[in-house]
Amino acid sequence: MGDIKCVLLRVLFDVLSVIPIIAVAVTVHYLQPFHRGYFQNDESLMYPYMSSTVKSVVLFSVGPIVTIFIVTVTELVRAFQIGFGTKYRDIPLVVLCLYKFYFLFGFGYATTALFVQIGKIVIGRLRPHFFDVCRPTIINQTAYAYVYNFSCSGTDAKLLREMRLSFPSGHAAYSMFPAIFICLYLYYRMPRIAVASVLQAFIQTTVFSLAFYVGLSRVSDYKHHWSDVLAGMILGAAVAIFTVVFATDVNEFESFESYADEHELVSLAKSRQMASAS
Repeated sequence: MGDIKCVLLRVLFDVLSVIPIIAVAVTVHYLQPFHRGYFQNDESLMYPYMSSTVKSVVLFSVGPIVTIFIVTVTELVRAFQIGFGTKYRDIPLVVLCLYKFYFLFGFGYATTALFVQIGKIVIGRLRPHFFDVCRPTIINQTAYAYVYNFSCSGTDAKLLREMRLSFPSGHAAYSMFPAIFICLYLYYRMPRIAVASVLQAFIQTTVFSLAFYVGLSRVSDYKHHWSDVLAGMILGAAVAIFTVVFATDVNEFESFESYADEHELVSLAKSRQMASAS
């Protein structure tokens, strides 16, 4: 029972550590973005408004679902391959491993959201469809004039706010983070067998390609400038690398011995000695 309490305390600590990140990200999301002006002849802001190829509901559901599925299957395969150890008496260690990687993914996803929201609000970069959405009422006839004080004749309040949130690309960051997370996770955790190596390469290539496609679609949909997408990809990849490589020891349960507690190791050693003696 004491072991379960220790685990519950760990879970509580993990939850309390991620709640502030989520709270700050949500708070920043509702702040007013930086008011940035525009150059009258800026052709990069003159593209038409288009609907998104990859909808937000798809983005925020597919990434986490695919990640959870891959982690679950991989950990179960590892457990069947090398045994269900019980580091804690009442909790199979495979359950702890699943929780560990679920939490790491959630922590990294929340961190990505925090950085994305801060970037959008602080930078306030105008989207490529700025003129189409805003339709500025003040038109300066000077070709190279910088217009700061202006009002929009567009009436969609949501779009008028969104038009200032181009940098960095949230779609690029939110798709690249799970892609790199999966790639690194499989590199460290996929069972070392021939078939698994081929499957690992296939999955890694597929998820990275899909994330890359999501980023490119934001440029072709005129939702972001190419540099916004590049920044989003780098941000998502950087957070994933930090989460998997530096925030935890992914090899903590690499061998069979780490799937067994000290008592199991003693029993295993005695069994080996008896087998050798006989």
